[in-house]
Amino acid sequence: MSVDKLASYSQAISKAYPDLPIQSTTLLNKEGQYNDVLVVNDNVIFRFPRYAEGVEALRREVHILRRIQGYITLPVPNPTFTAVDEKTIGQVFMGYRMIPGAPLWQETFRAIQDEQTLQRLAGQLAGFLKELHSIPAGVVGTDLPVNDTPAEWAKLYAEIRSLLFPFMRPDAREWASHHFETYLNSPHWHVYQPSLRHGDFGTGNILYDRENQAISGIIDFGFAGLGDPALDIAAVSTLGESFFARFYETYPEIGSMLERAHFYRGTYALYEALHGVKYRDSEAFESGIASYI
Repeated sequence: MSVDKLASYSQAISKAYPDLPIQSTTLLNKEGQYNDVLVVNDNVIFRFPRYAEGVEALRREVHILRRIQGYITLPVPNPTFTAVDEKTIGQVFMGYRMIPGAPLWQETFRAIQDEQTLQRLAGQLAGFLKELHSIPAGVVGTDLPVNDTPAEWAKLYAEIRSLLFPFMRPDAREWASHHFETYLNSPHWHVYQPSLRHGDFGTGNILYDRENQAISGIIDFGFAGLGDPALDIAAVSTLGESFFARFYETYPEIGSMLERAHFYRGTYALYEALHGVKYRDSEAFESGIASYI
């Protein structure tokens, strides 16, 4: 299957960009939950949506990335090669020059003990989020939909009850019900100014330069859009309380987002399990549901 995909994706790229010589290709099977990731010539990243609904998401991602160039200090993907007017899975893609660095996985982060390095990383990440969340909505277009609404979370909760509750322990079902219903029945949590947020600000999308001990870039804006900035705050809070406390120096406004961030963080595993059920991804389902069965 990988060989077939390599050939198919290479043909799609050559069809759209016949002047781009393809000397080598590597399919990163483990890198994307929603997209296949192809490395061309060891220096260009191409992402191909795996599912039909991912096509529109890729179009939106390309639009956002092109609009925010120059507003962000850290390097982010700059779509150089795109085929977003296509409608067929396997023909739709975006490509950008590779940003140096490797994902800041939890095990990599936990191995960092130097105080100066930790302070530098916190400042870089907090600075990135503050810059991103401060970009005026008009820069990316006021026609973008607003995400993270109570209606969206109510729909997700209904899907969890329908598709995941049958697999969950009684006490786990009770916890999930309380977690979602507390949010849905707390109107003050729904009052905030929507801003541009990354939407998937996990460690796998934060690139780390080991040599310089610094963040070298932020990738995968597939879930980026207008919504609740607390969603990004929830993601970085998983790096630990002591590290997260360092963010306040650069981005003190996060203090007002903590309640919402706590709710979002509590949905991660269930969201992964739900993805596994809906897309028949057994690995995602087993990983997400593990602590609830």
